[in-house]
Amino acid sequence: MTEWVLLGVLLVVLLGVALLRLAARVDRLHRTVLRSRVTLDAQLARRAAAASELAACGALDPAEALAVTDVALRAADAAPGGVVADGLEGFPEADVLTGADARDAAADRGLVESELSRTLRAVLGEPADRAELAADPRAADPLERLEHAWYRLQLARRFHNAHVEQVRRLRTDPVVRVFHLAGRAPLPEPFDMDDVLPQR
Repeated sequence: MTEWVLLGVLLVVLLGVALLRLAARVDRLHRTVLRSRVTLDAQLARRAAAASELAACGALDPAEALAVTDVALRAADAAPGGVVADGLEGFPEADVLTGADARDAAADRGLVESELSRTLRAVLGEPADRAELAADPRAADPLERLEHAWYRLQLARRFHNAHVEQVRRLRTDPVVRVFHLAGRAPLPEPFDMDDVLPQR
């Protein structure tokens, strides 16, 4: 009888250890999503700053420069709303003072960042147009910074969304759901936007 009790206790302990390790993995993946989100936010800000710098360099047509500046400033203004309003960072979903929904702000951020991509692609035009712009000493450095920032943004968004997918896949595990190993953490959401670079 004592052997059966010890065996039962051992099984409970092993189950507890396994559940703790799985809970730690879920928590670690949530933290990875948050870190990748900070990186993504920084890359979005860098691209907006690089776009503004290009618009201010004097090499663009005034109407094009104005269009880029307008969208880049709106993208920068959207930054305080966060990247994704899934509540993972602990921010409330609605602003108590204004009643604004944080989810709407995040959706707007994706839309304005996509608009910035489309505006830049239209302004930069075909590869021959970009080569001509890059030959202008005023635009060469800002254009190079913009291209680097845009490429790093693409990478940051893909890494973020890949981490989000990992968490979502793990949280569909029946053990994670049954034992509530994710606690009260909300399900992370990917960040959707048009980040396609101009054609080479």
